[in-house]
Amino acid sequence: MIQPSPEQLAVLRPIERLSYAVGDLFARRLKWLSIAWNSTFMVALLWLGSGRRLRLDGLEHLAAIPRDQSVILACNHRSFFDFFTVNAVWYRQGLSRRGFFPVRSRFFYDSLLGLAINLLLGGMAMFPPVMRSRRQLRFNLYTTDRLAAELAIPGTVVGIHPEGTRNKDPDPHTLLPPQPGVGRIALAAPQALVIPIFMCGPSNNLAAELLKNLFAPRSYPIDLLFGPPVDLSSLRGLEPDASAQREAAERVMAAIRALAERRRELAAARELAAAAK
Repeated sequence: MIQPSPEQLAVLRPIERLSYAVGDLFARRLKWLSIAWNSTFMVALLWLGSGRRLRLDGLEHLAAIPRDQSVILACNHRSFFDFFTVNAVWYRQGLSRRGFFPVRSRFFYDSLLGLAINLLLGGMAMFPPVMRSRRQLRFNLYTTDRLAAELAIPGTVVGIHPEGTRNKDPDPHTLLPPQPGVGRIALAAPQALVIPIFMCGPSNNLAAELLKNLFAPRSYPIDLLFGPPVDLSSLRGLEPDASAQREAAERVMAAIRALAERRRELAAARELAAAAK
């Protein structure tokens, strides 16, 4: 598997190099352990926090995906547990469990506590890191190249938040503009399906999520909607320049916006049905 160049590694601080090395070790040698951990302990934990609250839509789009198909999961970003919840559903559908979920380097890669939590909560599946410091941005070219290389392996799943950061708007249907990274990865991995996802409902408090699921699941639903694969065929035949990458990112975000509107319509229909009782 490709490794960062000396120039890309040089922009990392010692703790970031250590965290990267651990993540790379799990990705190359210990992925089986990461998969075993996430498909047992973490799925059970997330089901305790969300299993009774989930309202799923669009599972037929997942049913059509072969287990050996590489997939990019593109989801809006509302909480720290977005992809944990998606994974719990994804695993239950019997789909591939070889997953990578790039995460911002701050905390998870720049502190020993963050490294420990990455190990405990994700089995180092939150890899590779995405740098935020301007002087470290060259490392992100490696991150996107590494994800594209991983997607060349059949049955690989990569989870990405096209918004690039957590959306704190009080209206869950309002989305941030897409970042070009998702377009770059999608065009660099033409064999991968891009599945749009919209989710709203979970908070950032794990204890609170467990209590809601146990005692008030109907009062705190989690809506999780999957859409059909995003059509990028007209772009994947072109030179993947910055313009094509932006257009690909926009198409992915447009698909997520369509799911957000579908969720709004479903919520309105449920309210009407409840009022009519």
